[in-house]
Amino acid sequence: MKIFIFFSITLTCVFFGNVSNANPLPYEAIFNFADSISDTGNADKTHPPFPNNSPYGSTYFKHPAGRMSDGRLIIDFIAEAYGLPFVPAYLNLTKDQDIKKGVNFAFAGSTALDFKYFIRNGVDKPATDKSLSIQLGWFKTIKPSICKSKEGFTKAP
Repeated sequence: MKIFIFFSITLTCVFFGNVSNANPLPYEAIFNFADSISDTGNADKTHPPFPNNSPYGSTYFKHPAGRMSDGRLIIDFIAEAYGLPFVPAYLNLTKDQDIKKGVNFAFAGSTALDFKYFIRNGVDKPATDKSLSIQLGWFKTIKPSICKSKEGFTKAP
């Protein structure tokens, strides 16, 4: 266990030691697909909101922030390291919100396999049906607003 902790700390230091806001970086946006480890508010949008005395968000945001953590998530630190803004949750987007710097599709409790797989194979169903394919579907709905051609993304001005 001590070796694992040492390895994790070393890996983190190496990663963040090589990434600095002062360096010009090739990344202009983050589009994230995951589960609760980086959900910045999608699950909170579909479930009852966290109560005002909820600890989730209290360390950094000082109020419930839709995250499954009392502070920032790894996706927040990655965005900060690359000089990008916190990535907004897809289900919290407003009509005219600028999404050129990224969107977070992560949903707490999601799986890589479709919900139907679990039903079909008699496996206990996950807590949500927001699997990777659902998240990719969400991405397809916003792709026309961030891509200027069918071939893919263009570099931001």
